[in-house]
Parts: sequence; C-alpha cells; structure tokens
Amino acid sequence: GSSTISVVNTQTISVVATIFVGSWPRAMAYDPSNGYVYVASYNASTVFVIDPVNNTIIASIAVKPSPSAIAYDPSNGYLYVADAESSAVLAVNLSENAVTAVISVGPPGLRGPDAILYDPGNGYLYVANYWSDIVSVIDPRINSVIANISVGQGPDAIAYDPSNGYIYVANFGNGSVSVINPSYNTVVANISLGTWS
Repeated sequence: GSSTISVVNTQTISVVATIFVGSWPRAMAYDPSNGYVYVASYNASTVFVIDPVNNTIIASIAVKPSPSAIAYDPSNGYLYVADAESSAVLAVNLSENAVTAVISVGPPGLRGPDAILYDPGNGYLYVANYWSDIVSVIDPRINSVIANISVGQGPDAIAYDPSNGYIYVANFGNGSVSVINPSYNTVVANISLGTWS
C-alpha cells in the first residue's frame, strides 16, 4: 500500500492532502476535545497524531507491537488501542501521549483483537477477538475485562446502534452477525449471511 491517509474535501469530493503515516495504517479515531485525528500504523507500531488544521503529524505514540484498531473514550479522554499480536488493549493518556495501562483480552497465546468500540450507553469498551471467537468487555474506569461474550467464528468488526442500544459483531469465519444486548452482555440473536467461497 501507499502507507498514507488521504484528506478529502467533502464539498468537492476531492483529495486535498496526503499524509504519510508509516506502514499499513489500520484504524483511525477523532478526539472532539482537542480536534486531533489519531491513526494506528500496524507495521510501524505507532499511533500518529494529526492536526487537521494544517494536515500535519504533530506527535507519535509508541504502541508496540501491532496496533489494529482504536477507539476514543469521551468519558475519560483516553484512546484505547487494540493490539492484534499481543492480545491486549493499550490505554493511552492523550494529555501525555503515553500508554498508561495494558489490558489483556482473550485467552493467552491467541492473537487478536481486530476491532474495538466505545458504548456511550454504559461507558464500556467492546473488543472483538478474532482467534478466540469472543468479545471482551472492558470497564475503562478500572481498565479491566469484566465479561467475555461468545460470538460467531472470527469476529473482526463491531458496531453500535444508538437507536436500540445493541452491538453488532461481524463474524468473518462463519458469515454471521452476532447481536449483543449490552445491558446483560449476552448474545440475543445470530444472523446468518452465508459464507464466501
């Protein structure tokens, strides 16, 4: 790949800037409190901090070994970085641009996670662990896993629906979507989409 991100003017639908962010950028998050954009570069083991006012990198945060997904928690102003190779989530204090906690997710020895999101309804983080077929629930107030939810095979994407408060997990391995009720942290439905061939 190009190891860059493209800045698009939504009015003209044109690229207005290209920013080099290291090898294999995998995920992005926006911090509304400071207006910065955070980009996780998988092979560079770094989260780059971009100021969108001038489209330049203003800082870099070491998050070894392989950041695969990131989520911003507006309740504490931290960035949470899922690391696919270490089976952990890193808590980053954005006022210091430094990792302050490492939270283990999934069974030891199994790689993941591949996706993470913040649930504004309960303030928890939900982490999709591809190789263990579970979603880990993190309470960011104590930076600990408080529940593990079994889902379909190979969960690799996750989304929150504010209209009903449910969380939807895409399971790449068996072509399904698991529906989680975060009030109880249980799967309430599995939707089969068919497998690819």
